[in-house]
Amino acid sequence: MGWKGTVRSIAATARRMERDAERRHKVAVKEQITADASADVLNWENYIDDLLTVHTDLTDHVDWDILLNKTEPTKPKLGTDYYDKANANLAHFKPKFFDFLRGGTDKLRKHLDDAFEQAPDKDKAKHDRALEKYDADFTEWESDRDLAKRLSVGEAAAIHEVVTELQSLSKTDLIGSAVTFSINDNYVHAKPQVHTDEIVPSFRRKQLASGKLSETKMPVAQFNELYQDYVASVALKVAGDLFQMLPLDEVYVTCESEMLNSATGHKEPTPILSVQFVRETFGQLNLVNIDPSDSMANFNHVMNFKRTKGFAPITPFENKK
Repeated sequence: MGWKGTVRSIAATARRMERDAERRHKVAVKEQITADASADVLNWENYIDDLLTVHTDLTDHVDWDILLNKTEPTKPKLGTDYYDKANANLAHFKPKFFDFLRGGTDKLRKHLDDAFEQAPDKDKAKHDRALEKYDADFTEWESDRDLAKRLSVGEAAAIHEVVTELQSLSKTDLIGSAVTFSINDNYVHAKPQVHTDEIVPSFRRKQLASGKLSETKMPVAQFNELYQDYVASVALKVAGDLFQMLPLDEVYVTCESEMLNSATGHKEPTPILSVQFVRETFGQLNLVNIDPSDSMANFNHVMNFKRTKGFAPITPFENKK
């Protein structure tokens, strides 16, 4: 092959390599687009799922009957563990031929004598530590038992004490900006300030057969129904936490959202869902599988909702004086 043929061959090989590299790049880009689209769709789906399952993550249950009947801690007695051990070691001590390997018989005996002299102080120090723990356990037992007694008769101050603790344990961005409470004897009315409908995405995502991402405007009816389910999920969450923490047979929850007041032209907290939750009925719900808004039919509730318009203001259940 002449030099011209060699050059032509080299050029052809270079062009072929360029085409192969370009094809690989296109494949890599397509795969990345497909992967990105898949991740975007999954993130969108997970976010929607989070909005509709706020109620499935309840706080831990507190059994006030167990706390009420819990046995009083036993006050520790001064023990003699160190003394008994040191005394036994002295009593059984016998000089041995190989004691010199450990410093000699006199040194070993002195070590045992020192341990015997220090034993009472060590027993006292151990007792002091046990007393300190007992004092803490007794204070906690007494406090828990007193609170359980007051809750068993529905004392408002006791309910308020538990609700205050509940607020510090149950913070979640998805519930909303705040939860306020009206409390009386045997009565709690929680009022979560839920997020506005802006928390619901205004678009839908899916992955096309080509692997690309498709993002379209969400239909109004679907948008409103998602927000309805979100609000109902928050109501279930708040009620569930109260049932987990308080020995009440029923609780009230009224969800409020910022809505435009046509009389003032300003947005203000407006009741949109009010529910009288009953413990027995709530306990029968399969929280993982229910449709949040559909589950409201199990309880006395007030809700003015239309698929085409969303929520409208309501008159909630009144607080018990």
